[in-house]
Amino acid sequence: MSHSLSLRSIMDELDKDFLVALSFLDDDDLDLYQSLSALPVSQPTFPTAPPISAGPQDHFYETLDGATATAPAPEPYYEVLHGLEDYTDTEQVPTREAFIAAPGAAMPPPVPPRRRFLSVQQRTERPHSCDFSRKIVRTATSVDSRDVADDNWTIRLIDSPQGSNIRISCLCASTTRLMCRYPHNNPDYNTGLVWGRVFPLHTSLLETAELTFNVSTPWFSQLPVPTPLNRTVLDFIQEICILLDKPPSAGEQCLMKLCDSEEYLRNDEILGQCESIQKYHKFSLDMPVRIVQHSNVANRLCRDEEDDNQPFQLNNLLRSASVFNTSRVVLQQKLRCYKDEVNQLLRTQSGDNVNQIVTEVRTICNLLSGISTVQLEEAIGTVKRITPKMLSPPEMSDIETGVVILHQALEKFLYIFFDNFHSDFRVEDANHILPKADVGLNTGTLQFNLAALYKLEHNWLTSLDLFSLSCSLTYGGKNLCEPVVSENISTALSIGNKLRCNRMVVFPVQVRDLPYESMLTFRLFGSKQGKSQELLRWAVLPLYTNRTLVCGTTLLSMSMLVEVSTPPSPALSDNHRQPSGVILQVEFPELKHWTYDRPVALPGSVLFTEPCLELKKRIVEVSQNHCFHLLTENERALLWSKRHSCSEQNSLLHLVLGGAPQWRPQDLTEIYTILEHWNLQSSEEALFLLSDSFQDQTVRMAAVQYFEHVSDGELEEFLPQLVQALKMEWELDGPLVTLLLKRSLCNVRIAQQLYWLLMDAQEDAHYRGWFSKVMAALRHCCGRVLRVELERESQLLGLLVQLADKIRATDKARRKDVLNSGKWKIDKFFKGGVSCRLPLDPAIMVTGVDMDACKFYNSNTAPLDVSFFTVEPLGKNVHVICKTGDNLRQDMLVLQIVRVMNRVWLQEGLDMRMVTYRCLSTGKNQGLVEVVPDAVTLAKIHLEFGLGGVLREDSLEKWFHMRNKTWENYEEAVMNFLHSCAGWCVATFVLGICDRHNDNIMLKHSGHMFHIDFGKIMGNAQKFASIKRDRTPFIFSSEMQHFITGGGENPQRFHRFVELCCTAYNGLRRRSVLVLSLLQLMLGAGMPEMKDVQDLQYVHSNLRPRDSELEATAYFTQKIKESMGSFPVKLNFLIHNMVQIPAKKTTLPSAPVQASSPSTNIQEVVIQKSRVKGKDVTFEVRVTIDDGFLISEKTFGQFELIHKKLQKHFIESALPQFPRWFNMSFTANRKMTLLNKYLKELFEGPCKGNEFVCSLFLDGPATTMKDPTGPSKPQIQLLMSYKDLKLSVMVKHLKNIRLPNGSCPDAYVVTRLRPDQHNTSKKKTKVVKNNDNPTFNELIEYRNILSLHDRVLEVTVKSKKNFVAATNIFLGERKMDVEEWYPLGHCPI
Repeated sequence: MSHSLSLRSIMDELDKDFLVALSFLDDDDLDLYQSLSALPVSQPTFPTAPPISAGPQDHFYETLDGATATAPAPEPYYEVLHGLEDYTDTEQVPTREAFIAAPGAAMPPPVPPRRRFLSVQQRTERPHSCDFSRKIVRTATSVDSRDVADDNWTIRLIDSPQGSNIRISCLCASTTRLMCRYPHNNPDYNTGLVWGRVFPLHTSLLETAELTFNVSTPWFSQLPVPTPLNRTVLDFIQEICILLDKPPSAGEQCLMKLCDSEEYLRNDEILGQCESIQKYHKFSLDMPVRIVQHSNVANRLCRDEEDDNQPFQLNNLLRSASVFNTSRVVLQQKLRCYKDEVNQLLRTQSGDNVNQIVTEVRTICNLLSGISTVQLEEAIGTVKRITPKMLSPPEMSDIETGVVILHQALEKFLYIFFDNFHSDFRVEDANHILPKADVGLNTGTLQFNLAALYKLEHNWLTSLDLFSLSCSLTYGGKNLCEPVVSENISTALSIGNKLRCNRMVVFPVQVRDLPYESMLTFRLFGSKQGKSQELLRWAVLPLYTNRTLVCGTTLLSMSMLVEVSTPPSPALSDNHRQPSGVILQVEFPELKHWTYDRPVALPGSVLFTEPCLELKKRIVEVSQNHCFHLLTENERALLWSKRHSCSEQNSLLHLVLGGAPQWRPQDLTEIYTILEHWNLQSSEEALFLLSDSFQDQTVRMAAVQYFEHVSDGELEEFLPQLVQALKMEWELDGPLVTLLLKRSLCNVRIAQQLYWLLMDAQEDAHYRGWFSKVMAALRHCCGRVLRVELERESQLLGLLVQLADKIRATDKARRKDVLNSGKWKIDKFFKGGVSCRLPLDPAIMVTGVDMDACKFYNSNTAPLDVSFFTVEPLGKNVHVICKTGDNLRQDMLVLQIVRVMNRVWLQEGLDMRMVTYRCLSTGKNQGLVEVVPDAVTLAKIHLEFGLGGVLREDSLEKWFHMRNKTWENYEEAVMNFLHSCAGWCVATFVLGICDRHNDNIMLKHSGHMFHIDFGKIMGNAQKFASIKRDRTPFIFSSEMQHFITGGGENPQRFHRFVELCCTAYNGLRRRSVLVLSLLQLMLGAGMPEMKDVQDLQYVHSNLRPRDSELEATAYFTQKIKESMGSFPVKLNFLIHNMVQIPAKKTTLPSAPVQASSPSTNIQEVVIQKSRVKGKDVTFEVRVTIDDGFLISEKTFGQFELIHKKLQKHFIESALPQFPRWFNMSFTANRKMTLLNKYLKELFEGPCKGNEFVCSLFLDGPATTMKDPTGPSKPQIQLLMSYKDLKLSVMVKHLKNIRLPNGSCPDAYVVTRLRPDQHNTSKKKTKVVKNNDNPTFNELIEYRNILSLHDRVLEVTVKSKKNFVAATNIFLGERKMDVEEWYPLGHCPI
């Protein structure tokens, strides 16, 4: 028989009786016969398949060491797949499935059962279980005459460096295109420098701001140059050039670099808008900078030509947890064994080795998680029916056909496996094609077959009776129809750990009506007879991928993690692409290649109208909820029903779109038209559109397009939220991923921060695979130099975490020894001139460790404090805390929001002088915290006065007197404290920050106060037993008020404090949407006390968006009063000190102090001689100052009075002991000796150079240091407004209110609106006791006031119903909405 002989000719030669016998064959045999009749016999061809790449997942099988496998270099897969978009409707496109699964097919028995004969038409219409379009090899009847080509049965494994499926391939293609758009030789995108953070300020803050720069240049070093901060960097550089006799044009070739870091400032930026310059200006410090020529810039992190030419091989950059790593060598070896057995069968024409063929196929399946397919099992069943004997030519023909079917089924199975599970190699596949069609033409219902379950746990099969599979079809977490449950799947039907289900699932909804972002959720339940079901495993699957409806065989690794509460997404489904645990096999119809074309907006198709006044007021009221989750169903329906009347002026886009009841394809045109009509105006609106409330990709694209135009500084501030938003992206190459990668290509700071945020995000096991692939793309975009730098940062962090963990786990007595032995490993890291940037800030480059400065803190987590040397010779050491055993994501979020709050205030012209610091979570319960230099805790200040220091009122006042030598510095410290304390009061109140003991409040000698440790937020107060330790809205204690007012000498400063708090609170309320958007996107970030909508509701309630500004002012003033003088606060401080005092020292570390004026700086005070006049003794005192000396006379009583004055301003324990009367001798010389000893200790100790001490000795103790503070006449401050027939009167403050006997009154204010015929307009405030400058901030309202003409407001101040002062205000002559002081008279009106 010749090689060209066809199977049809063989059949024609068969006996007619054999043809008659065909009528008694079963369905499968008939299918086989019909298929064989159409098969031409020729040399088989195996199309070359594109390479499929992989990513890291758990090692499933052990890899043979040293084994290698070769494969031909494949064509990049993504290039083939990317071409799908260019196909027309009539073209044929490749699909990942080659065959149609036989519905309801089961494992074939050894002998198939008899079935009824099918008609020719029925046999023709039935789908085949394999593809017979492939050509097969026919052999000769004689073995000696055959020429068998071994390659015909070879299945090759090839590398897949660019993705094993279309989703990963598209990521590789997108990243490659992005790299081409931003080449290394474009200096605008690839500077390799860390640029300073910049954000805009209100112009009023820059008008008078100045700062002195200590400038080092290539031509001159340390040149002090004071300059205003409202000029550009280039202007300043050119001024330096002029001062040094250089042409101004030379400045264009230079850059300004900070001396304490590797941070550079762009020449076109405003000096005062640079964050680093703002920090120096805040602390009134001279700023060291360096002018560097472009050509001399060092430590660049640029990409080079090699980076641009380097192909993106995803698997090389993925971490091992994201790639399935079965042994390629073992699998290839088994495929060779299979080939050899098949060749032997065909060569010998004997069925002796049929069992070996089946064994090899089974072994291959077992290597791949024991998975199989219906087609493969059918083919195995056919081959197993071969008898082990010498075969006749007709029998051999049937056997060869069965082997071809087996071979094709095995190839298809391997392709299915590697297409579903990401690996770094795959098999060659045939380019089977399906007709392409628009899914809008698909009128069928969504249906699929739950084929099988693999790798079921043994204890389930023995302890459970039944399984059930629940299938849910959802959009945005909401069911599109009722879930379908396949029940009563008996465990007795299992074969080993496999179970054939064959349950058809049908959803009563047409495919064309389903949203593109629909998701399928599969849940596996188990039950025992008479007991309730329990959830065993679950998995999710997107209905569409890359605009294509899911089809063919899908394998899902079912998760054993706790099911997430957020809506499912492809990012969650990516975690099911690892062949571990229970695997679910689902068979989808594969009739056509259904593609999805998204609808577009039709401008003009929707008529937008202006709402009436009443409707507008209602829309505004509902929109004040700000957050979609806080709306009721009726409110959502209202906004959607009035969508044509909503606009940027009266509502928010996310609230309107969130109310859309349906997101079907036919609904999208109107939704997109509204979206296009709406102008996104703020970052908060864009952030809300990226939350899990919106899965529509066009809506999310609009949000990404907004962020395309924001500055790098603003985008960096929102990076934590944008990383969380990646969970809702539909494709790995989606618009948000592309945006972040693009900004990372152009900005080193963004690239580095994104790297560490992704590292932390991978701790979430549900999304680890998704984030790891984005991380791989980022590492490719970074380039080789930055990638090495990031790896070095990871190594340094690993050393720090390792040491911090050891210290925390060690007994307290041995922790110091662990530190001393472990810090040498960190120091060894820097040997050989190694430098490294810190993960907290890429601009900080360190070269070593200050071994003596390393320490740990005596707290529960024992944080490690490491001091690093910087590269810059003029830079100072940088301290960083490495903390383990504590979730720092919450601290990171709070500090981010506080920074955003501060920026909001600065943009409104309100400088709260806030101090914030950087915090970075780098993994599970680990991270780094920036150390603010020269700051101490309030607890340490209290302990300076002993255990009872928390009960004193003057502790802060005395501590700041010791740290500030001049009155100017002390007054500046008071104002810094006043502003920063007000800002933190607002921030801690809005976010509900608790656990505010005195070790969590820190102070700098410059007066700046700030909070640390944010483990308790959203009002979750720390408890002692069942008693709340946090009993006040925020911390503003009586000692803080005492410090601000100078012990009551400057009460107007308290008025200023209240005004600052209320102004900051109202300013923040105007940006409530921003705060809520930042919080909502972080609900799923794994923070212990920021998890659900109730936390958003808490912040929303604290912001009181429905209140007017006057109502909010009154509300927050009441909170200030609740916080003042709270004894539980002091008791909490005391208890904390008592618990912590064994671990604390009672002396403060030395802190920098503000220098005094040289002209009044006393160098020495010596009593030269004494004079005795009767009982009086006068001492002649020589006071040596910088520019000479003075001689004065003082008595012992005057010295004693000076000491008493010092005791009021300084900590008693820091002062030398004054000679007591019982130690004094009656002789003048003895008194003089003791006093000289006292004076020597005084001026060598903490009082040296203090301006106040100098004034006592130069001017005498009688000097009055209190400045006059305004007129002595009593006054009242009011703010009045008139709107909508309502007169609102805000009673703010009183000053200089005294009773006739000079004592302080228990004041309250009574108002009447005259004329008052019915005497019903009397209203009054609450009482402020024993205060001559009381603060009220209470709102009094008069409604239904038709006109203010001829109306008079009568204001009376009373104390215990007794008249104190009064005034009349003629309203028709007054300007509304203006704060104004009104004089008060001392007689009744």
